[in-house]
Amino acid sequence: MELPLTGIRVLDATSNIAGPFGGSILGDLGATVTKIETPTGDPSRSMVPLDGDRSAYFHIVNRNKDVEVIDLKSQNGKLRIGELLDTADVFLTNFLPTRLQSLDLAPTELMAQRPTLIIGNLSSYGATGPCASWPGYDATVQARTGIMHITGEKDGPPVRTGISVLDIGSGMWLAMGVLAAIVKRNRTGIGGLVETSLFETGVSWVSYHLAAHELTNAPSVRSGSGHPTFSPYGVFRTKQGDICIGVGNDNIFSKLATQIGKPELTTDIRFLRNIDRVLHAADLKSEIEKSLSLQDSTYWTLKLAAAGIPVDAVVAPEALFNDPQALAVGIFVDYPDTASGITRIPGLPLRFDGQRPQIHLPAPHKNS
Repeated sequence: MELPLTGIRVLDATSNIAGPFGGSILGDLGATVTKIETPTGDPSRSMVPLDGDRSAYFHIVNRNKDVEVIDLKSQNGKLRIGELLDTADVFLTNFLPTRLQSLDLAPTELMAQRPTLIIGNLSSYGATGPCASWPGYDATVQARTGIMHITGEKDGPPVRTGISVLDIGSGMWLAMGVLAAIVKRNRTGIGGLVETSLFETGVSWVSYHLAAHELTNAPSVRSGSGHPTFSPYGVFRTKQGDICIGVGNDNIFSKLATQIGKPELTTDIRFLRNIDRVLHAADLKSEIEKSLSLQDSTYWTLKLAAAGIPVDAVVAPEALFNDPQALAVGIFVDYPDTASGITRIPGLPLRFDGQRPQIHLPAPHKNS
């Protein structure tokens, strides 16, 4: 199939995780993406576990790209990047504003010379403000935006989320912004500057916690695998294995009580309404787990799901390789690299006319 971005040329001068992930999304969608790498190499090449001059991380965020090594500080490098920009539709960077200026890659100057060019810039804290020059990684910005504060068990320390949610999320925003800019350019003939950051993504992710604070003036708290506004909600122990149950209204709670053999819970004064169940969440969890302890996680997952109750087993990510739903939707695509131990990876979580974009280029080796 012809992919949506076929014919679009992207120069991806980003490094690490967030920016390159945005570039890989554009590549998956059909754009021709050239990764601009400095002679010292992208730091994500050395993130464990390694695969020669690449890594697991590097494979994921740099698939569907070729590579050109350019010393952006040298005169020849500046000439070469200029030549590439002359034929590019999109230029992605994650440099600080001062570095862009020193490399003669300031967005205002580039767009003045090339009015149709779309520039996507991803930074740690944004292009303006007192922290614009601060370096930042996913974990440090999770701390700054409150994500770390609300992640973890109620009485435990704040923790980082199990995935680099700000890196992946910011890369998605970068790609989404570029797509919108392409639509605008198709209408006006003029490119533009798209900006996002780890910080702005983090602030967006905690938006409903901020709204809740404005309504109640109560401090945000950690809820473990549960939820501060729903009960029962979270991880529950069974005879063997854990399951996660989500109850979002009284009707679902009634179904749950019936399925676990405790319909009397629905008339217990402690559990009549969601607000009551949140207040007595610990007592309710104890009652539910007494019933769940009679069967294993597979039994309860199938039984509760069949009754219309949101539920699933708690498993490791690698279990997805044999997950029947993952296989049915075809989320895994072949990874075309016989030199790597990686044979399949999750493709873009989008399908067009029933077809998922494939990986046509593996992450590139470093050329010198």
